[in-house]
Amino acid sequence: MKERIIQLMEHEHLKQAQFAEAIGIQRAAMSHIISGRNNASLDVLTKILTRYPEVSPDWLLFGQGAMFREAQPQNADNISGESSLFSENRQDSGLGMVQNADKPIEKETVITIEKPAKAISKIMVFYSDSTFDTFVLEKK
Repeated sequence: MKERIIQLMEHEHLKQAQFAEAIGIQRAAMSHIISGRNNASLDVLTKILTRYPEVSPDWLLFGQGAMFREAQPQNADNISGESSLFSENRQDSGLGMVQNADKPIEKETVITIEKPAKAISKIMVFYSDSTFDTFVLEKK
């Protein structure tokens, strides 16, 4: 499968980092897939097929058939030709990636929960001769 991912990257004229950014995964994850350290997860495959809908799932998953789905007739409701247009723009502009204006902006919210400070109440020391001592803190 990694060979087919590499073929798609080459077809799109993208390097690993650019391809990872285009499909929305970490650069390290893409590096691990390409090096053979990890196999592509279902999430990664879904992201590839979402970003490149013209790619045949049978080809990507199993290596069967052509790389691209058969062309569908275009009409006002069908924008299937948009991906190849983006690919050409990416190639001509040299930018390496086209921003998806339809993708919602994700905001990350960090919630900090204050916990009460911990206090030591007892210390136990175990010795090599199988004995132990317990020290209890006196409460004030």
